[in-house]
Amino acid sequence: MQIGETQHAGSNLIKIYSVTADAVGTFYGSLVDGTERDVIHPDGSITFEGGATFVSAYACGTVQFLYSGRGNIYTHEETGHFVGTQGTGCLAGIYSVGTFHGYLNATREGCDVAGDNVSYNGQVVFAP
Repeated sequence: MQIGETQHAGSNLIKIYSVTADAVGTFYGSLVDGTERDVIHPDGSITFEGGATFVSAYACGTVQFLYSGRGNIYTHEETGHFVGTQGTGCLAGIYSVGTFHGYLNATREGCDVAGDNVSYNGQVVFAP
């Protein structure tokens, strides 16, 4: 994730990120064209929400993913839930829902990288 815009709203700090990431596991491909909005509260807690388009590594389809959750700037821990809908091509009719939990590992100035420290659990349903 690359930091885009940063602003203050009262005592809260708001950061807008551009989201791109590789995806491996049940979904193999990339997340592209995403945006995440984090609200960092004075006590260090974070609330966030975002979305991105998953593009299959096999170039056969896409899925729209939305997610939201909570985190902490001091422990780097985050937890939340996601949904995947509006599949196209070979992913048409897909509906995915799940949770995630893990620890962020900031590795570059201005970037937050989840890497292998975030695990995801969920269900995938293909409907006609």
